[in-house]
Amino acid sequence: MEVVSEEQVLDELQDLDPSRWSEVLDFIGYLKEKGSREQVDTGTWELTARDLLQSGLVGLWADREDIGDNQEFARRLRREAEQRRRKSL
Repeated sequence: MEVVSEEQVLDELQDLDPSRWSEVLDFIGYLKEKGSREQVDTGTWELTARDLLQSGLVGLWADREDIGDNQEFARRLRREAEQRRRKSL
């Protein structure tokens, strides 16, 4: 693995449009979190709130008009899943 100097990183940052610097900071935050995460016994990674927010899952269905009352929608999905499970047994 190539050793990169601080000077090289700063030179590259200077060549980058300042409007993109927030993306650089986000990526640095990601790298810091990735390095500090601990693997749980199941072999999966623990997710932080930031991970969840950056995953694209939060708000994924925000524009859906067919859901209506989200609590009732969730109940219906659970009922349907339970019925499928019972049929498969």
